[in-house]
Amino acid sequence: MKNIFLSILFCLLCPSLYGTSLESAFQLGEKQNPRLDRLLPDVARYMAFNKSGTKLIAIGMGGALVEWDILTHKKRELGKIQAQRLFVYAAKVNQLFIQKEEDVTLLNLKDNDETLITKGQYESGSLSADGTIAVLSKGNKEFELWKLANDSFNKVKTVPTTLPVRNSISLSENGQLIAAAEGTYRDGEGHRTIIEVWDVNDVKQPLRVFNTGENLGVWNLVFSPDGTMLAVDIQLNAKSGIRVWNVKTGAQLLNKSGFEAYWTRALIFAPNNKSNPIKYLFSGDEEGNLRIWKIPGGESTFWVNYPTGIQSLAFSPNGEYLAVALWDTTIQILRWTSDE
Repeated sequence: MKNIFLSILFCLLCPSLYGTSLESAFQLGEKQNPRLDRLLPDVARYMAFNKSGTKLIAIGMGGALVEWDILTHKKRELGKIQAQRLFVYAAKVNQLFIQKEEDVTLLNLKDNDETLITKGQYESGSLSADGTIAVLSKGNKEFELWKLANDSFNKVKTVPTTLPVRNSISLSENGQLIAAAEGTYRDGEGHRTIIEVWDVNDVKQPLRVFNTGENLGVWNLVFSPDGTMLAVDIQLNAKSGIRVWNVKTGAQLLNKSGFEAYWTRALIFAPNNKSNPIKYLFSGDEEGNLRIWKIPGGESTFWVNYPTGIQSLAFSPNGEYLAVALWDTTIQILRWTSDE
């Protein structure tokens, strides 16, 4: 009865707008009281569904790697990884791209076999969905491009950047585009953050440079599933915001600022709807606000406020489920539908 009541309450608080609806399906994990000084070890830092949408892989703030069964709601411990920001799941090949101490490796979740890519301390990295292309950054003014050949990864290029890659680096799902969030801070000039985008097959110079202006930094750097759009969060004067651009034309599709939350911690595009050009971007912030943005247009079509912060978001491949990781260590599984 309690779960039924919560589901009804959720739907009442979050009305369906513009042909979209969101409802509570079930919860993974047991609620803990959030700490004020730091996030609890069991809060899901990153999450990703497997190719079939039957499993949810999550890495906790404390480094615990777990796999949730969506049907039984049971958890399986996979190990412990101090991954920091370098943690990417390639669903098509069921592999994790991670850093373990000095080793950057691919971990095959089917048999737990590891493939060493390289050694060294890297701050961020990304992997194509098919696991054949990787990019790595040490936070300096360059990044490395790696490609899979003859069952081993080889570094094919070190690409110079305009500013230090101190925020994030990301590959589009098809491995064709690279985006780097770069920034500097100088006394008297403040923070400067830009996003440079390259074609993997021609990295002589960026295809696009997006200037976010005086921005404290970027938490998320996300391509849409088809690679046509790029989304980032921004932070200025203790308030967060979101920017979305069309990668091909350079046009800005969404420009929102002044959110009360200090950071927007999670951004994710809904999976492609091939019959409809409308895209949806989901955001979750430190104030517990879950919002859905309609693109183009930038309308906030739907939102709900949780009693605690949102750390990460993940969509099942078919778009049926949205996983919302909260600071109380639970993962809320929501069922999403779009009739547009």
